Amino acid sequence: MATMPEAEIKKRINFARSSGSENSHTEFKDARGGLPGDIWRAISSFSHNPEGGLIVFGIKELVRKDGIREISIVGLRDIAQLQEKIVAYFRDVMVNAEIPELKVFPYEGKNILAVIIRHVPDERKPCYNKQIGLPHGACIRVGNTSRSINFEELKQFIRNSALYKYDKEPALDTNIKMLSREKIKKFLATSASKTDRKVDGRPTYAVMKNLGIVVQIRGRDVPTVGGFLIFSRELPQKTGAFYRFMIRCVKYNGINSASPIGDKLDIAGTLDQQIDEIQKFILRNIPVAAKIVGTKRVEEYEYPEEALREIVANAIIHRDYMITETYTQVNIFSNRIEISNPGNLPPGVSVENIKQAQFSRNEVIASILKDMDYLEEYGRGIDIVLARMHERGLPEPIFKNMANNFKVVLPGRKFLELNRRQLFIWNTLQDRLKMTAKECQQLFPKVSRATISNDLNKLDELGLVSMRGSGASTFYEIQ
Repeated sequence: MATMPEAEIKKRINFARSSGSENSHTEFKDARGGLPGDIWRAISSFSHNPEGGLIVFGIKELVRKDGIREISIVGLRDIAQLQEKIVAYFRDVMVNAEIPELKVFPYEGKNILAVIIRHVPDERKPCYNKQIGLPHGACIRVGNTSRSINFEELKQFIRNSALYKYDKEPALDTNIKMLSREKIKKFLATSASKTDRKVDGRPTYAVMKNLGIVVQIRGRDVPTVGGFLIFSRELPQKTGAFYRFMIRCVKYNGINSASPIGDKLDIAGTLDQQIDEIQKFILRNIPVAAKIVGTKRVEEYEYPEEALREIVANAIIHRDYMITETYTQVNIFSNRIEISNPGNLPPGVSVENIKQAQFSRNEVIASILKDMDYLEEYGRGIDIVLARMHERGLPEPIFKNMANNFKVVLPGRKFLELNRRQLFIWNTLQDRLKMTAKECQQLFPKVSRATISNDLNKLDELGLVSMRGSGASTFYEIQ
């Protein structure tokens, strides 16, 4: 790894001083009072610069009241301690930052410390402050200023990240003969007909490579993870590295996992087959009600089929396939449906902004299954689910981003008896498992204790929580 000579560092400092300001590659810091708290901004922004950047400690830039910038050499007091703090900062605060180069030398009679920030490779971006998180903890350099990235810029970083290209990686223990050429040929023909393209339908290497189905490694054509999971000739789960990529479905005859099991099924197969089979499992295990429309008797499922299919497809498409220790799970209870996926939401996406800030974790899988009609236009999925649940008169889905998985809860009709506050208490109890009335009241400081007690009694009456203990030791736990 090339180092930056002292002469080059001085040249950059002199250029910034002669122009009267810091610039897109150089920033000055007065560190006589210790390591500045905003240093992460320069580290992050310079890490995203193709040429990196230079942070010089011991030089101060001051903007006067008249707007004129002054740059002065102030030197440093305890350089050894400052270097230790910088090294610890890179280790404990920054994520994805390259190891910096530190150089101490005299400049105009005072010792200064230059920290050379190296460019982070695209596959490891973004570089960010883990205490703040994404997107606000990552910056880019604009002139002499480091500004936080926006969500669109974050998505661009992530698209190039190796972490979010896993479905393009070579599939271990597979070869191209394990792919179904007939299925690929059929897919190509269907895809071409939608776009009025002429295609001979032959799944050549060039065609499959462009689709992300295969990749060349050490001169050998190999299926990608996404290509193998969709176009495997036999069950993908028969191959060792893929045996956990199945769906565990359980129907409980009650409101919790302690209830008797009414039906269960582990679903293997290619991803499109899994979506179809999950939908069949859910539909055969949820209530069907009849109503009169005009003069005809019409039967409909308690949950809208289109919403179910969208949630199921999203679970399969956006699962973190790097996690192989557990399954995608579908649990059907008498009052709700829960679909859980290994992994968390991508950086920058939260349960609060999921309706607007949607992002595809697996571009190959999403693109192919979209052409197979398993996915609506990008960004419309959640809107469709919300609309269909509303049309059916059901509460909105609950999205839960937990430590190691992401869960979607589709509440049934029983939850219509709850107000928003009661639903929030039940949702919080899902995470905490048990709470006292006092702890519940802390969720709503402006609501009286009597009202909170009535809320808990309502949840208890509906069988959603259970009251345990007595007196001051009373608490409520999730059913």
